[in-house]
Amino acid sequence: MSIKSASASFNDFLRNDPQQLLSPGFEAEDDGNRILDSLSMIEKIYPEQVLLLCNRSHPRLQYISANCRHLFGFDREVFKNMSVSDFFRQIHPEDIDGLQQCYNFIQSAEPYDPLTHRFVLHYRYRHTDGRYIHLRDEKLAITDDGGKCIYFTLFKEVTDEKFFYVHLDIYRYNKGNALKLYAYNPRSADALITPRQHQIIRLIIRGFSTQEIARQLNVSISTIKNHKQVLFRKVNVNSSVELISLVKRREI
Repeated sequence: MSIKSASASFNDFLRNDPQQLLSPGFEAEDDGNRILDSLSMIEKIYPEQVLLLCNRSHPRLQYISANCRHLFGFDREVFKNMSVSDFFRQIHPEDIDGLQQCYNFIQSAEPYDPLTHRFVLHYRYRHTDGRYIHLRDEKLAITDDGGKCIYFTLFKEVTDEKFFYVHLDIYRYNKGNALKLYAYNPRSADALITPRQHQIIRLIIRGFSTQEIARQLNVSISTIKNHKQVLFRKVNVNSSVELISLVKRREI
């Protein structure tokens, strides 16, 4: 998957902003002073996260918090002038395809209330010092005093959380509590499931352990472990429990 095609998917995602266009009754604020006052308040609530105003919903104002240099390594003005392609060039090459699939999934999702639902993406992003950080990319909205919506993204480094694959979580917030509604795991490009892997899936669903699967298929335990690792990578899950959940949702 090329950076160009992934960037195009992101541009489509912006043109069909799920936070606004899927909920057309939620009008975006266009008063710059109101927006800046609200963003200042948000920065005080989330001082360790980088705040980026959605330039699709608010085309007349560019804003990113000054702490972007600490997270990304870029000065605020440099980041403001980055194109979508520039941003995607910093994303880990192995995460580009999965991220595109996530944006495509969001576009096809049912309408959500942007004030109660949040889309949270996880992927790896290259800091200017050359290291990749595990990035949490949360898209959300609030209303200001005028009753209009302000759409923005919160970026946070979560490198202390082990990164497995690109994934998308959809949350619903109610009275400060977050309920995960859905977890989307994009497939890798080589996600064709082999007949042997289908056999293993069926046995996992039946509750067989790795040792029992090996005995059932007359192969070594290490062979089954290798099969499971490849299988988990293909369908982007981290455990047998997640695999069973995926099967129950009929996604494989």
